[in-house]
Amino acid sequence: MKLHQLIIYSVGFFVVVACGSTKGTTKTDTSTAQTTTTVSGDDDDYDGVPNSEDACPYIYGTVRTNGCPDADGDGLRDSEDVCPDDKGFANLKGCLDRDYDGIIDPEDQCPDEYGENLTGCPTASPEDIDGDGINNDVDECPDLAGWFTANGCPDRDGDGIKDNVDACADMFGTAEYNGCPLPKSRVQGLLQQYGNPAKMEGVAKQGYYRNIDGKVYDKNDKLISIVGGEIVSQSGKIMTNTADYFVDDKGSIRNSKGQLVQLDDENFLFIQGVGVLNNRPINGDSGKTRIQIGGQENNTNNPYSSGNGDGTTVDYGGGNPYIGNGDGINTNGGDIYGNTAQNTIPLSAAEAADCNRIDLASLRAAIYFDYDAAKAETNSLRQLNRVVDAMRKCATLELQVAGHTDADGGNNYNEMLSEKRAKSVLKYIQGQGISDTRLKYNAYGEKYPIANNNTEAGKQKNRRAEIHVSKAQ
Repeated sequence: MKLHQLIIYSVGFFVVVACGSTKGTTKTDTSTAQTTTTVSGDDDDYDGVPNSEDACPYIYGTVRTNGCPDADGDGLRDSEDVCPDDKGFANLKGCLDRDYDGIIDPEDQCPDEYGENLTGCPTASPEDIDGDGINNDVDECPDLAGWFTANGCPDRDGDGIKDNVDACADMFGTAEYNGCPLPKSRVQGLLQQYGNPAKMEGVAKQGYYRNIDGKVYDKNDKLISIVGGEIVSQSGKIMTNTADYFVDDKGSIRNSKGQLVQLDDENFLFIQGVGVLNNRPINGDSGKTRIQIGGQENNTNNPYSSGNGDGTTVDYGGGNPYIGNGDGINTNGGDIYGNTAQNTIPLSAAEAADCNRIDLASLRAAIYFDYDAAKAETNSLRQLNRVVDAMRKCATLELQVAGHTDADGGNNYNEMLSEKRAKSVLKYIQGQGISDTRLKYNAYGEKYPIANNNTEAGKQKNRRAEIHVSKAQ
């Protein structure tokens, strides 16, 4: 081999080696650079969405809702979902539209019938005045929209037997057994033996259920009726102030806005974010009373003012919200719970002296809670014990607890959490021997923060229950 050929081959070899080394180095450096710049963010609620991208960083949520809760899994966060317990569609406010008429089911007066007017019902014609698609001459219920299965009469289970004569109006049955799949006594026996799924689900979700006969009952199997749009107890007492309620096809009581009416553990009817519907529990002890201060939207930052129940503010007469006739309007000798002078407990001279020595301002207290917890912090018990001691000494003292939360979570969830917090305080005080007739509560959710909800320290201050002690008039 000639010398110049050897030199050419040698130079070519070193060029190839050098290029390969450079390429390898470049790949390694790039890989290293990519590895060092990929940093996984913190995820405090362990929902798979890093805090930097999580709209609800401290509440377990879903990726589809940017880390916020979505109970029904329809892709719309609970705080924006009109139907948070029913899986719907984001473009329908989280609800369904079964008849595809463009009106969501809670706002549709005829959710299973296509209608082009604002009510969602078909436009009536002279030949079919109830608009159910069955002409008057063959419609057995011409003034009441129904189904073809029952010749124009209501028939929820579609078994061809009218609801008003169907012994099992929510179970497909036969004429032989009056609308039940088996003799009614046997159906009831089976439900008692193995449990009634409709009752268990209904009570868990809303505090009442619709039985096989199509009627609504509370957890103690006492009847709840809707008469002329008003909610009526088994004893016949009207429990609402407006004729605004109906039972939907799922057995839930709703108002004209589609809002769900629920029954709490103390048998008070209420709507989340609105409050109790009556100051007496349905089918319950008529001696108990509770009434919420204010309405759904208060025009003030003070949770102890505003109080017609319709969102308007009122004059409390000297600015004292704890004097009134139950609706915030000042009266003589009454308080916010509707108690009047006739309820005042007579005291001996010694007891009256004890009461006069009590400084009510010193009994105002705030009880704080851990994140998402309804049990008070242990160090708060000293304040509660001080209040209990004063109430034992003075029988005319009454107590009101206002439950609050921070801004994490949806409005409905926070309303319920604040109620649990208020009730936990009352439960502790009751456990110390104080009668529940002297104890009241309100639940405000996140409405009245006292600190910045953008900081952890501020949120901690907002997770509270405020105690106000007053003397009966």
